[in-house]
Parts: sequence; structure tokens; C-alpha cells
Amino acid sequence: MVKKPEISIVMNCHNGEKFLVEAVKSVLNQSYKKWELIFWNNSSKDNSEKIFKSFKDKRLRYFYTSKKVSLYVSRNAAVKKARGNFIAFLDVDDIWLPNKLKLQLKKFKDTEVGLVYGKFIKFNKNSLFRKKQFITKKNLPEGYITKELLESYPVGLLTIMIRKKFIKNKQDIFKVKYNYLGDLDFVLRFSLKHKFAAVQECVGIYRQHDNQMQKKNFKLKSVQFSKWYKEIISKKVFGSIENYKLLTEWERFHASLTMVKEKKNLKVLKKIFEYPNNFNKLKLFILFFLPEFISRRLIGET
Repeated sequence: MVKKPEISIVMNCHNGEKFLVEAVKSVLNQSYKKWELIFWNNSSKDNSEKIFKSFKDKRLRYFYTSKKVSLYVSRNAAVKKARGNFIAFLDVDDIWLPNKLKLQLKKFKDTEVGLVYGKFIKFNKNSLFRKKQFITKKNLPEGYITKELLESYPVGLLTIMIRKKFIKNKQDIFKVKYNYLGDLDFVLRFSLKHKFAAVQECVGIYRQHDNQMQKKNFKLKSVQFSKWYKEIISKKVFGSIENYKLLTEWERFHASLTMVKEKKNLKVLKKIFEYPNNFNKLKLFILFFLPEFISRRLIGET
């Protein structure tokens, strides 16, 4: 075990044997070496434990829960075991590129920076068109960027690194009631008080597959998003009227998206026609009329 790790990496796992080897190897292959990996086995019933323990490295720390808990309960528990000055996250189905930690740690030379993120690739081997899709070709915003994040949210959890001292007084950093958008909620709230920096090159690969929790439970995610939206509005978390207009569009689109995914009939089509004229309306028309494998090619994963 590393005596004084600079970075604590949180890896949560529930039956993640399929991709686990690649994920762990992408950590071991980091050019920056002063880290610890906190592996939180959330009651897996597959070979995840055996696979993880096959890696012989003193920087790897193993934890196990006998009873399965929600994802963000598990993430909060893992974060509390962190001993490093910075905390990073990698899920078992994602991959880091070798210089990820090195590039991001440099950004923390600015002592005001509380969170560093970076660009990443979405990878879907089952796609008939583009198997790899870059999250954005534009430069990622930096500074105090709440408004920019509400306009377009390019933050992947696999790219996040947090300065620990900015969160150490919080009992839980993720709200467990938001099991489908806990990191989105955390990042937006964190952006209200802290400066963000970004690595303007790819630092990881986000794997898209049919077994992902959010993909399998898109309706629950939409319902949860609506509840989150109502709470944010009632508590006036984000202040300005302009920010709330952006949030309102988010909520409207998620509700409409769920409606289209559930069924395609004249009533749903009428709702799309009534939708305000913007790019999201075009997305809904594409999703309604075209097969999913084509719509993904045109507008990406939704």
C-alpha cells in the first residue's frame, strides 16, 4: 500500500467482470504513479473479486459490501476511504488513457481550482456507423462555469478529479436519492463555489453498452430528473432567471424524450409539434421517425 498517495481513485463495481481487466490495467498503466485505487465491490455475484485480486499491486485496496446498496451510497462510502489530496473516479466499464492523471494534476497548480475534467470518447462497438464519438470538438469551458454547464454539459464522471480539501467537511458528496444523476447534481452544485479547469485533449473512453443502468432505466431517470428539477427550482439553487430557463429546457426535453422512447403514436407526434422551436425539437422528430441505430448516428446517445 502506498504510504502517501497523492490521488485516490474510486472504482465502484457490481457484477463488472466483463470489462474489469481493461479498467484496472488503464489505471496501472498511468504515467503518474503516486495513487491508490479504492475498489468498492457492491455485492457482486460474478468473478469481479477474483479478477481484481489477481492484480498484485500494493496500491490496490479492496472493500466489499455483503448487501447491495444504491450506486451513490456505494460511491460516498468509497470516497470516505480516500487518503489522497485529490479524488478521481473510474467505473469498471470505462478506460483511462495513460497520461490522464498527469495532465490533470498539472491543472491543480492553480490553488483556486477545485475540479479538473477533460475530453473523452464515447465508444459503442455495436454501432453500425461511428463506433467512436468525441464528446465535443470545441474547447471545454474553464473558470466559474455554472451557466456554461447548464447550456451544454460535457462533463464525464470518468474525467473528474476533485481537490479533496474542498469536500472534506461534507458527510456525503453525492445525494443518494438521485441514483441516476448524482454526479450531475454534484458537479453543478460544486461549480457554484469552485473554479473548474479542463484538459483539452482526450483522457478516457466511456463505453456505451446495453447493460448500463441509465440506459435500461431511462423512464426512472426521467422521473428522477423531474423531481430534481422541482427541488432545484423551489430552493433557487442556481440563482439567475437565465439559468432557470436553461434548466426548464432540460426538464422539458427529458420528459419528451421518455415519451418518444416509450411509444410512437399520433398523440406523441402532436406533443413534438407543440414543442418550442429549437434544436431539441429536431432531435425529437429524428428519434420519432428514424430507427434507433440511425438516430444515434445523427444525434448521438440520448
